[in-house]
Amino acid sequence: MSGIRFQVLGYRNFNRKADNRPLTVLTAASQCTPADNGRGSFGMRVTDFFLPDEKVGTLTEECVGKEFVPSYGIGAFGKPVLEDFELKAWK
Repeated sequence: MSGIRFQVLGYRNFNRKADNRPLTVLTAASQCTPADNGRGSFGMRVTDFFLPDEKVGTLTEECVGKEFVPSYGIGAFGKPVLEDFELKAWK
């Protein structure tokens, strides 16, 4: 996702119903890309990111409005998995 900038809109902490495991979902906005435009999407889009287990519950209200920079790795069956992230001041 190089070149795409995400701005944190908010986050939510909750427990998964199936096994009561704690989870954190970060919601971020980004500008639609030319590829999105080709599929009929224009303006801004919203994306939810499930945080890695070791980062669950670490976000605070001060994170809202910052730039979210995800770092991906390869998970099961070659699927990209969010491994880490960085929060920067939005400029």
